[in-house]
Amino acid sequence: MVVRSTVKKPPIFEKTFLSQEKLPIVYQARNGADKDSLANWIGKNEKEWQRDLGLYGAILLRGFGLKTALDFEAVALATKDKLGDFYLGTSPRDKLTDYVFTASELPPHYPIMQHAEMSFLDNPPKKLFFFAKQASYYGGETPLTDLRKVYNLIDPEIKKKIEAKGIRYQRKYDGPSSGSRFSLWKTKRWDEMFNTTNIPEVEKIAKKNRFELKWEGADSLTIFNKQSGFRKHPKLGTTAWHNHTQVFHFDTPVIEVWKIFKRQKTLRSLGVALLLTAITWLKKLGDSSNYAMHVTYGDGEEFTSKEISTICNTFWNNLSAFRWESGDVLIIDNYSVSHGRMPFNGDREILVSWTA
Repeated sequence: MVVRSTVKKPPIFEKTFLSQEKLPIVYQARNGADKDSLANWIGKNEKEWQRDLGLYGAILLRGFGLKTALDFEAVALATKDKLGDFYLGTSPRDKLTDYVFTASELPPHYPIMQHAEMSFLDNPPKKLFFFAKQASYYGGETPLTDLRKVYNLIDPEIKKKIEAKGIRYQRKYDGPSSGSRFSLWKTKRWDEMFNTTNIPEVEKIAKKNRFELKWEGADSLTIFNKQSGFRKHPKLGTTAWHNHTQVFHFDTPVIEVWKIFKRQKTLRSLGVALLLTAITWLKKLGDSSNYAMHVTYGDGEEFTSKEISTICNTFWNNLSAFRWESGDVLIIDNYSVSHGRMPFNGDREILVSWTA
């Protein structure tokens, strides 16, 4: 009689890279390891993966058979980090478990520009966890950029002005009376972001995060706040470009969609680029104080079109985009690496979790 051992062997990792940028570093098991052995390995080998995360900025875990949001949550919890359950960002998200959300419910044709998650907050997440529950058959890549490299390469004059003045954000939100969950220009409603319709509670949360609120009309809300624009890593001591300029500035979506058209060369991407160019041109005939999302220097000085183009080009010149495979998990050091989303076709379900 042969007795087979039921003890699972620890995963043996093969570490590789998908591009010359070495972003992300890829961990793949060579011995058929599953989600349970992965979670166990993460818990017992914190020093190794934390070292790689600090060095490269992102780790892609591939081939461990994760299927569900709960599988993903178990891996994120295995890191022993305190996970967040309250999202003060702009994209509409659905909560699936205690600590797992859909990454974004924005339409598939619309790109998400490179950003460090919630960089406009005083205390943004330290780490992000993404899970490809279902990879799209075309597009939908999550591009990554090393924000430490962006900080070193950005135009010195832009850097000097940000260091002196900081950055001021403006975000407009519809409220419950609008009925619509989100629009192309304003994303989700303010009651979704604050997770309450109680205005005193909204104002309490806003005060804690140094948000200045301006109520207009029935229940429209504009939020203003300032940040430094750069951040020093709490453990590594490195400095990174850390702001939403390339996301919230009115000019960046047009720059982004034309770059995506050059990359994808599809009729849809061309149509989106032409339409967004026309809409943006019409919108810019108005006052920037009425823009749904906008960003200026901290004293209110506008970024020039040349400065915004320079910032976007710096990101695109150092961007690393990889194709998701279903079951992938991506860990990002949010103080070192930015992320975004390319337009896509087909079913795509990317889930997210983050440290508090």
